[in-house]
Amino acid sequence: MKITFEWDQTYAVGNDDIDEQHKKLFALAKSVSDMTDAKQVKSHIMDLFKYTREHFCDEEQMMKQIGYPKLDEHKELHEELITKLSNLSTRSFDTDQSISQFQKFVYDWLVDHIMNHDKEYFHFNSKKNICKV
Repeated sequence: MKITFEWDQTYAVGNDDIDEQHKKLFALAKSVSDMTDAKQVKSHIMDLFKYTREHFCDEEQMMKQIGYPKLDEHKELHEELITKLSNLSTRSFDTDQSISQFQKFVYDWLVDHIMNHDKEYFHFNSKKNICKV
């Protein structure tokens, strides 16, 4: 089963910068599925890996600024993904199945992380701002 990395507005967290970063993560992940050469796949996975790290730094900085109480837990989730991406990037991507398994991991992680973790801290921030009024 081929995974299609298409942005859906239900993934939006309500912050334009973070939503644009999430869209870029989807685009980078999608680019991996367009590759057929193992070297190209690895190169695109490294691009995804690098951008993911940048994105996580931005998210963590934002969480720190808003006083998000689950910052440490969220950082752990980020560290786990970076470790998994790093480990996966050492595999050979010379079969459709290996590429497909990688895509499934990234897709499941992206959707789960955005919908269940990122939205949580934006919900926290919106409640915090409502209470200040």
